[in-house]
Amino acid sequence: MTNFSHLEIEKAYRKIKSQILKSPLVTNQNINKITKANVFFKLENLQWTGSFKLRGAMHKISLLSTEDKQKGVVAYSSGNHAQAVAYASSKYGINSIIIMPKNAPENKIKNTKKYGAEIILYDPNREKRENIGKRIAKEQGRILIKPYDDLDIIAGQGTCGLEIANELVNLKIIPDIFLCCCGGGGLIAGSSTYLKYVFPKMKCYSVEPEGFNDTQISLKKNSITPNTPGKNSICDALLANQPGDITFPINQKNLYQGLSVTDDEVKKTILTLSEDLKIVVEPGGAVAASALLNNKIDSNNKTIVVMISGGNIDELLFSNIVKIFK
Repeated sequence: MTNFSHLEIEKAYRKIKSQILKSPLVTNQNINKITKANVFFKLENLQWTGSFKLRGAMHKISLLSTEDKQKGVVAYSSGNHAQAVAYASSKYGINSIIIMPKNAPENKIKNTKKYGAEIILYDPNREKRENIGKRIAKEQGRILIKPYDDLDIIAGQGTCGLEIANELVNLKIIPDIFLCCCGGGGLIAGSSTYLKYVFPKMKCYSVEPEGFNDTQISLKKNSITPNTPGKNSICDALLANQPGDITFPINQKNLYQGLSVTDDEVKKTILTLSEDLKIVVEPGGAVAASALLNNKIDSNNKTIVVMISGGNIDELLFSNIVKIFK
């Protein structure tokens, strides 16, 4: 079992808090009424690069030695980690190469380029991004910045949980449930570690897209189990093939249960969040809210924290959702 605790998260927060946005924790009367609960949304879609990923990338890159910074970095991502690594690298004057699938959302590719990264596109049906990343790191001597399976990344991402806990303690509120998206599992591993430290009785749930619910299945089977190939989902940020070797043991310890939601449930949730919270959320960023709004848990008279993890939605997809479900 990995030796990882709230202390690593507190240390990470001291390192990066001046370089990230302390995102709002908000509630909404209409959603409270619908769910018969006291719901708090953590709005990481408002983070500087549009997702929580900046926290992990900024922490990892801030820890690099002067020598390693001069070597440059390489990362692989469908978009949010890509933007985060590119942005953090630019702040430290580091050269970055980002490996992205050729079918990544155009806005995520464009924004990654905007932060100064060199983009290498690959075919996810023919190549493994991990192999490309390792090859470039070896050939060019670059430092590989993994998206989730790294304790420094997990600690940085876990600062979301620290901010939530601090705010709820100040409000004298004890939460019952934490709902959080899950791809590779870094955000929920870090955030649940801190939340369970402050609120030991809190039940933490991972939420994944149907067909990519590898953490849900792995928790049931008590071992890492990959997804069945050939599935598709609009939740491009959450399509990891299986839980991380480092993240999964942490999540096994912290999580009460795994949940999953359909693409149609996510689309309806994106519209609800737009109408009620006045925020734009990408599909992967909406899955936790979707689990709540589609009654995947008993919310009656509960205090619930919901992670809104990202807002980098393709404009065409958002407009189509509005047309179909409005």
